[in-house]
Amino acid sequence: MSQTQQQRRAETRARLVDAATALFADQGIDAVSIDAVADAAGRTSGAVYDHFGSKQGLLMALLDSWKDSLLTVLLAQVAVSDSARGQLAAVWQNVATEPGGERERLPLLELELWLRAARDADVADVLRVRSADARRYSARQLAGWSAAVGARPVFEPEELAVLVKALLTGLAMQRRLDPDSVDDRLAVRAMAALLGLPAESDETEGGDHEIVPQPTASTNSPAPPPSNTTTEETHHEH
Repeated sequence: MSQTQQQRRAETRARLVDAATALFADQGIDAVSIDAVADAAGRTSGAVYDHFGSKQGLLMALLDSWKDSLLTVLLAQVAVSDSARGQLAAVWQNVATEPGGERERLPLLELELWLRAARDADVADVLRVRSADARRYSARQLAGWSAAVGARPVFEPEELAVLVKALLTGLAMQRRLDPDSVDDRLAVRAMAALLGLPAESDETEGGDHEIVPQPTASTNSPAPPPSNTTTEETHHEH
């Protein structure tokens, strides 16, 4: 096989996985057909079968290619603020995506995969490995961040990784259902309390935490605390 043919196959495979990712997140895994994925990718259904064998094979390939969980994607996207609470605000900003926004697809896809894993042992096995990898990675990041900012969490790093993910996932879901029930300040205060941040002398109980768009953090920047998200070292989730 020539290099050109290899590149074309790789491009087709990537297009199919990208199309499946978007459709599964937007419509749900069960509602999406092989033909729909092929059409969205600009390919034929035969290409899907050629590369993946079946819809289940496509789903497993998506899991294999999904190196970034919500947790670790957020970690990479969030810019480093001058303050610990500013970093938490940036994390929350990336979790609390607006309905219909492009960034909303990752948490929605994550939820779709959780639902499928609850019904499919093969998917559950793969997802469990991703989740364990993400949890360990997040635990290391949280431990380093806590030491750097002087936080004093009462939980061990791996326990904290579980709780931070659960808190942010739950708050984000609640906000989608009832936006007025979860404002930005509440989310930041909850994370700060869970992470054991010391009180800031210039912060009053009534103070606001403004959340503004953040530029993408470089890979050399100190990492803010992670939220979920699938990854490696491999950083996977879920």
